[in-house]
Order: sequence, then structure tokens, then C-alpha cells
Amino acid sequence: MSNFSLLIIALYLITLISLIFGRFINIKLGNFVAILASLTTFIIASLRPAEFPDVDTYELMFNLSSTGDFSNELFWLSHGEPGFKIISYFLYYCGANYNVFLLFMALLSYFLLSKISKISKIPFSYLWFTYFSFYFITRDLGVIRLSIASHLIVIMLLQRKLISQIITVTFASITFQYFSVLALAAPLLSRYKLSMYRVIFLLIISFYLSTYLNFDSILNLIPEKQLAVYYGTEQLSGANTSIIPIIRNLLFALFLFFLYKKEVKLPMFNSWIWSAILSVSLYILSFNIVLISQRIGAYFGAIIPLALAYKLNRPKSSNFKFVLIAFICILNFISVFYFNDFVWRLYP
Repeated sequence: MSNFSLLIIALYLITLISLIFGRFINIKLGNFVAILASLTTFIIASLRPAEFPDVDTYELMFNLSSTGDFSNELFWLSHGEPGFKIISYFLYYCGANYNVFLLFMALLSYFLLSKISKISKIPFSYLWFTYFSFYFITRDLGVIRLSIASHLIVIMLLQRKLISQIITVTFASITFQYFSVLALAAPLLSRYKLSMYRVIFLLIISFYLSTYLNFDSILNLIPEKQLAVYYGTEQLSGANTSIIPIIRNLLFALFLFFLYKKEVKLPMFNSWIWSAILSVSLYILSFNIVLISQRIGAYFGAIIPLALAYKLNRPKSSNFKFVLIAFICILNFISVFYFNDFVWRLYP
């Protein structure tokens, strides 16, 4: 394996140690170790090898944004959200180069994750363990941008007032991921109690509609200049790549449904489970378009690490349940690490 992949494994083991410290020794010590591990991981993410997927794409986006050619229509129609381009230009205007830009994005993601820990009152060691087990450095650079949008969606799901939720998810949509606004479906559906009948009906409808949804059917929704970026890539098809996320998210959605079956009557927890179910539904719905499924499925799936961390932190949680959740997270990390084989195959 590459030195980079070995470093990832070492950081994950340190993260696991912080979880053990937090549960069985001292929560402050566990949080301290987790903060050090997470900061190191986020910084390394911004310094990942140039051969990683999307590294060159982000450099092109940064270079284009740095021109500040706001009056040019092509500036806004090119790949990337308007707010993202403005942030990129502002950083360039302040003297930042591409490497500093990547570091800023990574640290912003860390800051938002810390904010989630504070809002949810979940110890950082628990939240960082579950988050690292699902996302981030074992995937392409796009996850840095996607993770920021996902953090904002999680913050939205932690908010009580609908107006606050709308403001948060709108900011995520215009700045980091256009389709983030779809995440509002979770709190809206939380008005309805979850049942297996509703879940099964939703999945069947998603499967039926997926037969009509393909890249050609969404051409009119994508600016012509952005289409050029995707022609000839697996982002236009490759349905087989969506099978694993569907199975994985379905298993986790069912697991969360089991963990929260006594709390599903509470609106916030109900919205969490709805979000996990919707992640499966939208993966199925956009099965034929990797470009869409990887994004909108991930928006809703972002709640899974928080929901698991919340259960890890429950004072009344038995050691058996704690170990079970931790074990499942570890298995998921191994799965993500293995299937993203570019991490350990391509580099010396």
C-alpha cells in the first residue's frame, strides 16, 4: 500500500483510540485526541496527491474564479456554484494560491463539524469517529466541497424552526452544492410518522420512476458549458456504481430505524430517519446517473454519522450497543477504504 493510505489508516486508529478514551477513560482526553487527529486529517486532505480524482478540476475552477470576470456569462455558467466562485475569488484577492484555497476549504469543513458537535452536544470524539468512518479522505477531493454542503444540511436538520432550515439549506445550495435544497424534504416529511408501509411504497415509486430518469432527460437543466465537463465520463451513466451505496445506505437506514424505534415520534429524530430513507430512495431514483446519485444521495446520508454518534453518546446506552455501533462503523470504514481503491493502488 502507499504511504498515503498507511497514513489514513494510522489516523483512523488514533480516532478509534480517542473514542475508547472518551467512553472508558475520560471524555475530555478523548475529545483532545480526536481534535488533534481530525485537524491533521483535514490538513492532509488539502495536501493529497495531485493524482487524486478532482484535484485538477478544482484547480481549473479556482483559476477561473480568480479572474473575477463577473460580467462574463461564461464565468457563471462554468462548473461550480456562484457562492463558491465568489469565495474562491475573495481568497485569491487576499493573496491565496491554490494550495491555500484547498487548506481553507478543509479547515472550513473542520469548523462546521465542530459546530455540529457543539449544537448537538455530542462529544467531538464520538462525532469524528462516525464521520471519519463514512466520508472524507478515503474519497475524491470533491468530498471536501460536498462535505461542507453536507455539514450545513446536518446543521439544518438540527434546527427547530423552518425559516432557519430554509436559510441554511439555501446558503448551502448557492455556495457549495446546487441540489442541497432538496434536503428540506426530510424535515417536511417528518410531519408524518415513519412506517414500513410508507418506506416500502417510497422505494417502489423511486424504482419505478428511475426507469424514466436518465442523463438525456435532465439535459435542459444543465448549462451547455457545464455539459462539456461531463461528456465521455462515467458520470453520465455507470449505474452499477450505485448498487453498493444503495445497499449500504439501506442497511444503515434500517439500522437507524431499529435504534430509534422508541423515539421516532419526536420530530427531530423522525426527520433523521426520513433523511436516511430518502438517501436510499434518491440513490434508486437517480440510479442511471452517477452525477446526480453521488450528490443527492449523500446529502441525505450525511445524517447517518450524526445519528450513530448520538447513540454512542447516550448515557443509558449499554456497552454492547456501544461496541455494536462502533464495530459497524469500523466495517463501513474498511468497505469505503477498499472500494475507493485509488487511495491505495495508484501511488507509491
